[in-house]
Amino acid sequence: MVASSSTSAARRRVAVVGASGYIGGELLRLLLAHPQVEVVAITGREAAGKPLDAVHPNLTGTGLVFAPLTETGSAEVIFLSLPNGEAMTHIDALAGEARIVDASADFRLRDRSVYAATYGRPHAAAAWLSRFVYGLPELFREDIRRAHYVAAPGCFATAVTLALYPLVAAGWLEQAFVNGVTGSSGAGASPRATTHHPFRADALFAYEPFTHRHVPEIAQALRLKTGQEVDFVFQPHSGPFVRGILVTVYARLRQNLSPEGLHRLYAEHYADAPFIRLRETPPNIKWVGGTNYCDLGLAVRGQTAIVWAALDNVIKGGGGQALQCFNLMHGLPETLGLTAFACNP
Repeated sequence: MVASSSTSAARRRVAVVGASGYIGGELLRLLLAHPQVEVVAITGREAAGKPLDAVHPNLTGTGLVFAPLTETGSAEVIFLSLPNGEAMTHIDALAGEARIVDASADFRLRDRSVYAATYGRPHAAAAWLSRFVYGLPELFREDIRRAHYVAAPGCFATAVTLALYPLVAAGWLEQAFVNGVTGSSGAGASPRATTHHPFRADALFAYEPFTHRHVPEIAQALRLKTGQEVDFVFQPHSGPFVRGILVTVYARLRQNLSPEGLHRLYAEHYADAPFIRLRETPPNIKWVGGTNYCDLGLAVRGQTAIVWAALDNVIKGGGGQALQCFNLMHGLPETLGLTAFACNP
């Protein structure tokens, strides 16, 4: 393993465990450009011994080499970017004195029985569940600032929670039906029968009705923040594009609401959220690709509201959100290293 060449006493020494996947690669891309970070280790099981650009050719010239999975060197902060179910098997070996930001699902759910029901297996490190803070900055910013361990939210969970939260917090939501469409990168770097190109190209299909693993995560986040149980149905879809999520919420309200009132509600709740942008028209995933922004669009007629949320699933729904949490945990500007604009076309 070779450390990145740019060092400074003020920089935080970080490691990325499981850096060979899409989220790990995008997280590294952001970390390597971050002015307050020194990447001292990247690790992987199958990639150990390989240079970084052998796995991520877009990151050529760093000098970094993959180390064995749990060898994090002198890292003060460890980012976990492992497949779901693996972080919990290594947490005791990795924790030590280092702060941890986990981008997998292993420590998002607080209730071990909910985890078991959602992921079909018992939690291997259930004692750790209460030690992790849920890392959605727009709702839990102050908790993240004080945290030693943070579980970054899932991509669909981020989009749906951000779309629903102001309505729930105001007590205006009676019921919601949510459609979401995600790009193929959301399925990870290892192809499966329903994720490889011949199956997904030119295709649009629904999957996991009622049972998507982010449903209990969304319900938990809204309950923790507002104290309310939320009545919603979520139906995910796979889209024929690589990156991005577009969520459409159809909300039945408890009262009539004007467009101005709906916009004011969201503007007030997200006034201090630098990565939330309220759009005058329904958002497009191209406007957020490669960025940490979540674009929200709003429409209402009487007691029916439509809320759209668009984000990049591997940035705001992955590596970028993990870095946003890192900034908060270390008293840095929340936006540091995360203000790039999307490309167009």
